[in-house]
Amino acid sequence: MSIADESHQVNHPAELHQVLAHLRDQFHAPDLALKGDSRRLTGGFWAELWALPLQGQGTSGLPEELVLRLAPDATLAEWEVTVQSGVAAQGYPTPRIHSSYTAPTAGERAWYVMEFAAGAPLIGNLSGARAIRSLPRLATSLPDTLARAAADLHRLDPEPIAAALADIAGHTVGVDGLVDRYRKRADELGHVALQRTLTRLVATMPGVQPNVICHGDLHPFNVLSLGNKWVVLDWTPSQVAHPAYDLAFTHLLLANPPLALPRAVRPIVNAAARRLAKRFLTTYRTLGPYPIDPDTFEWFRTLQACRIMIDLAGWEADGTLAVRARHPWLLMRPAITPLLAR
Repeated sequence: MSIADESHQVNHPAELHQVLAHLRDQFHAPDLALKGDSRRLTGGFWAELWALPLQGQGTSGLPEELVLRLAPDATLAEWEVTVQSGVAAQGYPTPRIHSSYTAPTAGERAWYVMEFAAGAPLIGNLSGARAIRSLPRLATSLPDTLARAAADLHRLDPEPIAAALADIAGHTVGVDGLVDRYRKRADELGHVALQRTLTRLVATMPGVQPNVICHGDLHPFNVLSLGNKWVVLDWTPSQVAHPAYDLAFTHLLLANPPLALPRAVRPIVNAAARRLAKRFLTTYRTLGPYPIDPDTFEWFRTLQACRIMIDLAGWEADGTLAVRARHPWLLMRPAITPLLAR
């Protein structure tokens, strides 16, 4: 999600001393220290984010402010670091990672530090009348920016990143592995609708298709804009897959915005949202490097629906649904559920 300051001061993260010591050693900057206090940042539902203002960098080349990302899962953190570093190396607009620690011991969290990304999300937290007032401004800028971000990403060379990810995962990455994991999880949960839908997806899986680097979570809160520039954040769900893997997710979210809306304004916002989603696909088809046929797009749209429903079913099974009350998946559930019944 987006990076933005919290409204009040909170304590330093427990890993701060370890992070600073690691940076001093790696960059030969013995005087490196915080300049003031670290600041907790908002951003997502998985990792914890902190802004670290620095002083004493010397000749290290470190910027004046870094963002520390603390991850609860070391394997996912290594995956994210690999993809984000790989696309940044190819010139894609995402924060450069300066250091990472993805093999923590028991009781530790994995982490990495990256450049601070200035800017604001393509949309803020919209609701009610504010959402309606924002629609004319968003009608072209939002879907076109997202389409451009996807098209530029899909032009990158996926091979070096795919090879690095295969080393982490211990197997070939891609859609086949995703479907296998989803089926296993659906079986564990005993979720009949998911089991049936995933069986159908296996039987109708598209043939040989182009593989690209996909962000996997490309939505307006993961793209920050500053003037006519933009930067993409949060690579945890990234994947090597057909471009439709990205397009289907973004289309689902744009067409079914996870906004808490009064009943009276929902029809207006929902109609506008469907137009945004349609424009997103239209713009991508103009800018993107590969054609997207309707059947392949629909297959990946159903796959993304399964991804969301597996999360929801898992949270219900482990009793954590209540603590995730603000998660977008919950607001999208009514629109996602029918995709499993086809």
